[in-house]
Amino acid sequence: MQRAHRQALPGVRPRAIYEALHGAHAIAVGSPVYFDGVSAQLKLVMDRCNCITPLVRVPGGGTTFRSLWARTRRGVFVTALSSKHRYDLAEKSVRGFLKWVGARWEETLAWQHEDDDLGSVVTRPDLIERARAIGRRLIESDPLEG
Repeated sequence: MQRAHRQALPGVRPRAIYEALHGAHAIAVGSPVYFDGVSAQLKLVMDRCNCITPLVRVPGGGTTFRSLWARTRRGVFVTALSSKHRYDLAEKSVRGFLKWVGARWEETLAWQHEDDDLGSVVTRPDLIERARAIGRRLIESDPLEG
């Protein structure tokens, strides 16, 4: 697993990921949809963050997840995919990840298109403006109360 981590995210240490996420007041997650899910690289980051919300034993027996970080971050998901496919399964994974790293999902921006042309999103100024508005909102918004 360590070898796979180095290959998929060369030069990136998990601690650097944790520090960046912990210090953020907003998190924008971006990934194309592959086979109804997120990219392998994003999935690897998500898996590396499982320790932020560990499974713990509770008095009297049983287990529960305990979040180590307050939910003070805002979160969005940006994705691109074929118009013939769906993104709800990828979005569900991202929403769970955001919750685990102390973020509240606020919205998803999806570019569903029929073409295979790189950069074709420029043909949709409404999506470009919506992306800019999302970015402005994330930058200008205060952190959530934890």
